[in-house]
Amino acid sequence: MENYLKQLLFVALFGILGSCVKQEKPETESAISEFCIPDSLMKNITLDTVQTGSVMSELKLSGKISFNEDHVVKVYPVVSGHVADVKVTLGDHVEKGQVLAVVQSLDMANYNNELKTAQSELAIAKKNLDVINEMKSSGVSSEKDYLNAQSEYQKAQAALNKVKEVMKIYGNPGKTYDSISTGYTVIAPISGFIVEKNVNAGQELRGDNSNYLFTITDLKEVWAIANVYETDIAKIKTGSDALITTLSYPDKPFEGKVEKISNILNPETNAMTLKIKLSNADYSLKPGMFANISILFPDKEKMMVLPSRAILFEDNKNYVVEFRKRCDLNLKEVKVIKSFRDMSYIQSDGLNSGDLVVNANNLFVFTALRKR
Repeated sequence: MENYLKQLLFVALFGILGSCVKQEKPETESAISEFCIPDSLMKNITLDTVQTGSVMSELKLSGKISFNEDHVVKVYPVVSGHVADVKVTLGDHVEKGQVLAVVQSLDMANYNNELKTAQSELAIAKKNLDVINEMKSSGVSSEKDYLNAQSEYQKAQAALNKVKEVMKIYGNPGKTYDSISTGYTVIAPISGFIVEKNVNAGQELRGDNSNYLFTITDLKEVWAIANVYETDIAKIKTGSDALITTLSYPDKPFEGKVEKISNILNPETNAMTLKIKLSNADYSLKPGMFANISILFPDKEKMMVLPSRAILFEDNKNYVVEFRKRCDLNLKEVKVIKSFRDMSYIQSDGLNSGDLVVNANNLFVFTALRKR
């Protein structure tokens, strides 16, 4: 009987212990379970690589918008005379071949007179050549007479061609001059905007005047021009990235690159001029606008850098989600040393250059890992 009671007690104790083990097992599995990114979220997250690069800084300058002088045509007067009419005003858009102004000029009267004379002499020479050719066929005229008439015709033709070439410069190419005219039309050589105008109706022009009448540019590309002081020259290089904002569009930054840097310092200001080329397809930028200019330049120091949106802040600390595999994710604490635009320069004992971090839609993953 005593042995039987001992065996019964052993069975009871074993059952109680077994029951305890079964109750503790789910808690142990929960504690060591891994978090895996769901399929629906995996399609929407993006990854970025931690990189090591020079810490970028920016030099802030003030300047103005100007037209690109490499895409400019200046229209000069080629005849003297009286400006009868000006067809355009400052800022107008003109098409190639459009009349800009009309000048009454005695020079044009002389050119037109020469054209009429050359046309008349060619007609006479042609008629004389035809007559000599008929007489030659009848045996009345000699071969010598025919050759002389042919030579006179060729000279008259050459004289007319010469006058026509002159008229292409001073007149309208292809125009038929039926009467002697004193009118000279100033024609737009390219399509674009009138950005400078130095002529008005009633003005007298001289052919030797060095002042231009109009400046035309297409404004599809413009320059932002600024002065750089001597202490900042070493920070600027041709090709440096630049960001420009204007008073008219403070929330619309324009990206460009430094295209030209002057090699001469202004002795009065100890500054040199730089020019930044900007695309202006929608003509938002106007010559004369005030511009705030930021030039990017690298410091000597190098740090790990990643997009700022990959960093999450909680409990006065910054974290990133390191991605190795879909079910191999880790939270890594980072120290943000400097933020520049949309990038952050960091220090971290747990990250290395080349590691992957979750960028877009990283908050859900971060929250799940924090609860694990």
